[in-house]
Amino acid sequence: MTTNNRNTKQKKVPAKGNAQKTDLRENRIRVLTEASPYAQREAYTQLRTNLLFSVAASNSGCRVFVVTSPNPGEGKSLTAANIAVSFAMLGKKTLLIDADMRKPVQHRLWKVAPKNGLSNLLTNVNRCYVSEVEDLPLNIVTAGEIPPNPSELLTSPRFARALDHFREKYDFIIIDTPPVNVVADAQIISPLVDAVVLIARSSVTKKEDILRAKQNITMAGGKIAGVVLNSQNAKSSKYSYRYQKDYASYKYDYRSE
Repeated sequence: MTTNNRNTKQKKVPAKGNAQKTDLRENRIRVLTEASPYAQREAYTQLRTNLLFSVAASNSGCRVFVVTSPNPGEGKSLTAANIAVSFAMLGKKTLLIDADMRKPVQHRLWKVAPKNGLSNLLTNVNRCYVSEVEDLPLNIVTAGEIPPNPSELLTSPRFARALDHFREKYDFIIIDTPPVNVVADAQIISPLVDAVVLIARSSVTKKEDILRAKQNITMAGGKIAGVVLNSQNAKSSKYSYRYQKDYASYKYDYRSE
């Protein structure tokens, strides 16, 4: 398995702006591999296990999860990527879809060309391109060209049909969506999937924002699997990652050997 940044079979696209380049470099380093620190790998193993338990009673063969956050800048895209990698590490055929057609990140995180992605498929302009990640049964569908009407595209029957098509081909599907308290995209998708994972940033995301996000999802008919708290200060805690299922605290102590 690749031990550095993962490679895909598409053209590389450079990020724009020095600050953006720095953030993306840091995120790429944090993309999960077998060479990742033990605590990071174990944290995603625990998260993956809890997600499987959260939909254990589902009759669906393919498990589909939406990953969102209350607000921008809380780490949803990197977490979505790592959840997808974690399922692929089981040898399961996994698809990562960038449904954030407003400010997409996955194409830059994975260094693949953003054209002919989800928006192109939903507007019927072109077939979407599916990127393959080396050494893993993981495919990626980028957001494609930024459309003027993302919410309308996700509401269209074409999106539901596309999701049904992907369900037949994959064991797990992870969908990266815009922040749920900012736009309605995650709410629109949530009734079509098995569960929604909310991402919160330690010392940044407010409790009322999480409660509002939960309300937005449940009012739309979606199911909340739980909350992932990231960017925990390791100096102030024995662990740097916490998964809270249905807002009940499940704390894990991760120590490198």
